[in-house]
Amino acid sequence: MGWKGTMRTVAATARRMDRDAQRRHKATVKQQISEEANDAVVSWETYLDELLSIHTNLTDHIDWHQMLAKPQPRQPVLQTKHTDTASQALASFEPKMFDFLSGGSTKKKAALEQELQSAPDKDRAINDQAMKDYDAALSDWENDRSLAKRLVDGDENAIKEVLTEFQTLTDQELIGSSVHFAIRDGVVHAMPSVHSDEVVPNFRRKQLASGKLSQTKMPVGEFNELYQDYVASVALKVAGDMFQMLPLEEVYVTCECEMLNTATGHKEPTPILSVQFVRKTFEQLNLKNIDPSDCMANFNHAMKFSKTKGFAAVQPLVVFECG
Repeated sequence: MGWKGTMRTVAATARRMDRDAQRRHKATVKQQISEEANDAVVSWETYLDELLSIHTNLTDHIDWHQMLAKPQPRQPVLQTKHTDTASQALASFEPKMFDFLSGGSTKKKAALEQELQSAPDKDRAINDQAMKDYDAALSDWENDRSLAKRLVDGDENAIKEVLTEFQTLTDQELIGSSVHFAIRDGVVHAMPSVHSDEVVPNFRRKQLASGKLSQTKMPVGEFNELYQDYVASVALKVAGDMFQMLPLEEVYVTCECEMLNTATGHKEPTPILSVQFVRKTFEQLNLKNIDPSDCMANFNHAMKFSKTKGFAAVQPLVVFECG
């Protein structure tokens, strides 16, 4: 084969290799696009699921009646374990023939006597720690029992104490900017300031058969219904948490959001959902399977909503001064 034939063969091979490389590159890019599209869809679906299932993640239950009946901690029995062991070892000591291998019988006995001498200090340290632990447990028991009794008796200051502590521990990122509480005659009214409808994505995402991402504008009706479910989920979450941590038979929850006041031209906190939650009914709910907004039908509530316009202002079921 002449040099021209060789060059043609080399060129053909190079073109084939280039085509193969391009195919591999296109396949890689397509796979990457597909993976990115899938991640985008999953992220969108996960966020929506979290937004509409806030009510399924309630705080831990506190049984105040059980706490009230909890027996007083027992005072520890003083221990003499080290002293008894050292005393027994010294009393049973007998010189042996091969004691010289470890320094002699005299040295072994002196070590046992030294151990007996230091044993009471070891026992004292253990007993001191046991008494410290007991004093702390007794103090906790007395405080818990006192608070439990006040709560069971409907003491408003005790309720405020628990709600204040709860506010410092709760994560309000999805609930909204804050939750305010008001109490009157043992009745608690919670007022969460929920996010505006901007918390709901106004688009849909899906992955096409080609693997690419499709993002389209969400219909107004679907968007408004999702926001309605979010607000209802917040109301359920706040009520559920209060039932979990307080011995209450009913609670009121009024969700507020910033809405435009057409009379002033300014946005201001506006009640859009007010619910009277009853414990007996609430505890019968399967929170993981309910539709949050449909669930409101189980309770006395005030809500003005339409698919085309969304929420409108309502009059709260109760009006207490925040305290």
